[in-house]
Formats: sequence, structure tokens, C-alpha cells
Amino acid sequence: MRSTIVVTGAARGIGAAIAKQLLDQGYHVIGIDCQKNPEQWDISKTMASDQSSQWQGISQDITHQQETQTLISELLEKYEITGLVNAAGVLIMRSMLEAKTEDWETLFAVNVMAPIAISQQVAKHFCGKKQGSIVTISSNSARMPRMQLGMYATTKAALSHFCRNLALEIAPYQVRLNIVSPGSTLTQMQQQLWTDNTPPPAVIDGDLSQYRTGIPLRKLAQPDDIANTVSFLLSDRAAQITMQEIVVDGGATLGV
Repeated sequence: MRSTIVVTGAARGIGAAIAKQLLDQGYHVIGIDCQKNPEQWDISKTMASDQSSQWQGISQDITHQQETQTLISELLEKYEITGLVNAAGVLIMRSMLEAKTEDWETLFAVNVMAPIAISQQVAKHFCGKKQGSIVTISSNSARMPRMQLGMYATTKAALSHFCRNLALEIAPYQVRLNIVSPGSTLTQMQQQLWTDNTPPPAVIDGDLSQYRTGIPLRKLAQPDDIANTVSFLLSDRAAQITMQEIVVDGGATLGV
């Protein structure tokens, strides 16, 4: 039976790029996203016609914990799932001084509590089989303070530390868990920070007034740059790698 990978946040952006690359590598991929009409997701438009049998898109709000738990249980029973990618996430920009309770609740529900619940459920299944790999998409903003991004960064930092601790507990069962932390990446989420379709010079050059470093490689990441790292960590080529965080940000965090 062909190995199956579950990817959350698969409708567009980094999640879609990950799903597409895994399809290209021959995996059966199940994408989960809160967006309706999976046939209209970006991934559905870009995959080759002969890949449709390898793909299943499921519309599900992962913050609905009981429904999501039931869905994951059904998938684990039906398919030979060997990998999970937590790529779903939301961004709300606001000063920490103006942060609203409802914003915190939204961010923690999507960026922390949902991937925690899914990872825990899948990890238990993997531990029983003594195999499996989980990759969680965090953010380089989890590693340092950022103006207007404090709420998002806080949730990603919480998610990253959860993953490190879970990775430690599941390692004796031969189950791996790693973190990929992108920096500025050319996605719709990134573009919502801009006034037009062109990245502001400060993204590349840095902005002292915002205490922000630039990008030493002088370019934004493409979603495929993140997908390359994720697909490697899911594969047997990374069989001895666990509990690690790989930052894919063109050097923006200066290796810190």
C-alpha cells in the first residue's frame, strides 16, 4: 500500500506546495483545510491529471476538535499513514498593547491547540506502530521579538516548544518530529503585510525603525523552498533527525 501523508492547511500557500511536492514524489496525500470546495483549492488546480487518484482534499475546520478527532481516527483506520504535516496557521497583526482577547483566542485555536490535538492523536498511533514522522511549520518570528507580530510569534513559539517536548517523548518509539520555521515567504499570508504585490524594500534590506534585520540572501523564500525541507524530513533520508528546528529564512535570523 502506498504511504499516505496528511497535510493541514493544504488549500494554498506553503501547505499547497508541500502537498504538491509529496504528490510528485509518489505519496498518497490527504489535505485538510477550512476552505470549502477542495476542487477549487490551489493544489487541485496545479496537480497533474494523473495525480488525482493520489489526492484527497477534505474541508474541515481543525479548531472544531471533536469533529477533527473523528476525522483523523477514520483516516488512521483507513489508510497507511506514515507522516503528518502541521501547516495550517493564521496571522493577525496588532500591537501587543492593543491585542484583543478574541484575537488571542483565534490565534491560539488555530496555531496552537489544533496542531497539538492532531499531533497528539497521530503520535499515539505512530508510537503503536513504531514508525512515522511529523513535521510542524512554525515561524522564524518565534525566535525573536517582532513589531506588530507579537501575538503570532507567541503562538508559534508555544507550538515549537510543544513539538520539542513531544518529540522527546516519542523518540523511544522510533517516531520522529521536527520543526520547519520559514521566514518571509511569497504567499498570500505574506502579501497581506504589503500595500501592493511588491515586497517593501525593508523586507530585504531590514528596517532599523522596526528593529528588523534584512535577508542576507537578498530574496524571499518560495513555498517550494519550505516544501523541499519538509519532504526531506519526512523521508528515510532524515531517519536520524528528530527534535530539530530548521529555519528557512535566507539568514534573516542570523543563525540565532
